[in-house]
Amino acid sequence: MTVVFHMLIALLISALSGMGVGGGGLFTVYLSFFEGIPQLKAQGMNLLFFLFSAGAAVLVHIRKRKLLPMAILWMTAAGIVGALCGTALTPHVNGDLLRKIFGAMLVLCGILSLQKKSREGT
Repeated sequence: MTVVFHMLIALLISALSGMGVGGGGLFTVYLSFFEGIPQLKAQGMNLLFFLFSAGAAVLVHIRKRKLLPMAILWMTAAGIVGALCGTALTPHVNGDLLRKIFGAMLVLCGILSLQKKSREGT
C-alpha cells in the first residue's frame, strides 16, 4: 500500500480520536487486522501515534486553559507506574492472551460508552 493511503488512514483515525471515538483502539485494530502487524508491535506503534496526538491536544488545552495541574500530576504518576508494570509483565504474557484481553477491553469500553450516551439522551 502506498504512503498516501497510510497517511489517509492515520488522518481518519486521528480525526475520529479527536472526536472521542477512541482512535488508539482503531489504530491498533487497523494495524493488526489489515496490515498483519503482530499485536505487541501494533500496540507499540499505537503508543507512538498517541504521543503525537496527545501532544497536539495538550497544546490546544494549554491555549484554552483547561488543564488541572494536580490531575496532570496524578495521571503522570499512574502512567509511569502502569508503564513499569506493563514492561515487567510483557515477557510473561502470551501474545494470544494479550490479543483477547485487548479485544475484551475494546468491547467493554464500547458497551460502557453506549450506555453512557443512552443515559445522557434520555
